[in-house]
Amino acid sequence: MNIPAYQKDKSYSNRKTIPLVKVMVGSTFLGQAKFYSRVILLIALFFQCYFFWTTDNIIAIANIAIVWLIVTEFIITDDMIRKYPLSLFIVIGFASTQFYFPLLFTSLEFKPVVYNLEKPQDVFFHASLVLIVLFIAHYIYRWLPLQRDRESSILKRLGFFETPQNLQLWIMGLIGFLANIYVLVFNQSLATEISGDASGKAIQALFPFAYAPYFIPFKGLFGGVGKVKKSTIYLLVGFTVMLFIVSIARNSRGVFMIGFASIGFAYFLGLLIGIFRIPKVNYKIVVLAIFGIWFVNGPLGNLGTAMLLVRAERSDISKKELIEKTWVAMKDDRAIALRRLEDRQLESDWDERYLDNAFASRFATIKYSDASLVQAEKVGENNPQMRSHTINYVWGALPDPVLRVIKPEIDKESLYAQSFGDYIYNLAGAGNSTFGGYRLGNMSGTGMAAFGYWYLVILGVVMIPVFMLFDKFIIKGTLKYRLHGQVEHNIIFSVCGLLALTSIFQYLPTESVAGPFTFLIRGYIQSLFLYFILFKFSGLFVKSSK
Repeated sequence: MNIPAYQKDKSYSNRKTIPLVKVMVGSTFLGQAKFYSRVILLIALFFQCYFFWTTDNIIAIANIAIVWLIVTEFIITDDMIRKYPLSLFIVIGFASTQFYFPLLFTSLEFKPVVYNLEKPQDVFFHASLVLIVLFIAHYIYRWLPLQRDRESSILKRLGFFETPQNLQLWIMGLIGFLANIYVLVFNQSLATEISGDASGKAIQALFPFAYAPYFIPFKGLFGGVGKVKKSTIYLLVGFTVMLFIVSIARNSRGVFMIGFASIGFAYFLGLLIGIFRIPKVNYKIVVLAIFGIWFVNGPLGNLGTAMLLVRAERSDISKKELIEKTWVAMKDDRAIALRRLEDRQLESDWDERYLDNAFASRFATIKYSDASLVQAEKVGENNPQMRSHTINYVWGALPDPVLRVIKPEIDKESLYAQSFGDYIYNLAGAGNSTFGGYRLGNMSGTGMAAFGYWYLVILGVVMIPVFMLFDKFIIKGTLKYRLHGQVEHNIIFSVCGLLALTSIFQYLPTESVAGPFTFLIRGYIQSLFLYFILFKFSGLFVKSSK
């Protein structure tokens, strides 16, 4: 007689069991998601072939099709999702933003994939090389024994996997909201500057905490239980309105988009892993889906363009006037259409035009790669100045007291007062007037200019510890259930990791291969420190209020 594996486990009867209908790691949603993504891919491919039959476009969509089929068939699997969800999310994010989403969004806007790309074949060639490097780096990471010991990790002992109470999440959200208010009232430049100042970086790092309350309905991701009260829903709606107003007042599309994208990604990740039930398709779901597509392509897209229309005035008028002007501009269809037409006709040595929808453009970023590769061709490979700037940028991530001892010649403020896009554009002949424009560079162009193809090796090496550190934000829970005749554990995420889901999804491509190094030196530690402080502070507040 065959005894099921779960009955052989003596501790099984002493553990709380989650019914299979509630938690299904490796649920059918993953298969459905991959199937429908391929269906959409096929439709978009036919659309592109029919309307935009050019050599560059056909090569591009063939590249996209091959990459997406490989990723969905061999990389996004049940086992990988269960064991390495966050590190895999980096790979999925890169494949999506550099391949799948450009095809999808350009098709929706009736454009070829290679729209406004000066070096389309180079763009997809480098993206493919980077993806291969990520595959290899992730394989090496999975092979290392270090990543397997998460149950006794320091993060668990420090309480990063303790389930925060609802009030704690609201306190974190309020602190994040106040950080946005501080920037709005006292230091608007922090919204755009790549500041080297420690206090400025700390305030910027608080922004994502504004979205902590929105994870209350998704408590299953971090070990919570219980239904969401109606009063909580009403509070979340009111809080959303406040964040929306602050977003307009700051003239920042990212304030509204990045946090809510994290919530969407969290729900999607929960579906993939099986923490959440697959919603049954009914008329409500269909209506919501149609409304969502309309909202993103209509009002939300218009809002992004409206913010651009009034951006030049944001330093000269009051916040109230800025909100009013943005609202008026958002409803002015003619002004929005003219602005988008002007953007299409604008000619510049640094050209970032690709998608009309300002929010969708944040998830289809291949034009930044194109712009950087154009400048890299002018600068040349292995440029000493570009290499020195990249290395100094990594040194600049060190705390000021340490930097003054090790590299006193580095001026951190001037170094971080410009983006990599600004710097390579300046080297290409644009001059010092480019500084402060915060043009978004891409590691393919800046990497080639600094190190040649060696940038791929550097990227591969540094991504191994990055993968490991992100996956430290998940552990196996104590709850068990049966799946395919085997005993499985539920998965618990740290809220610290969930708050960064959009950043994880968009982690690559960075402006430079220096990005992952600065993350390891400062970014990761800073996020841990801030979450630890806020979690403990909110916990003490909750305890004292009882």
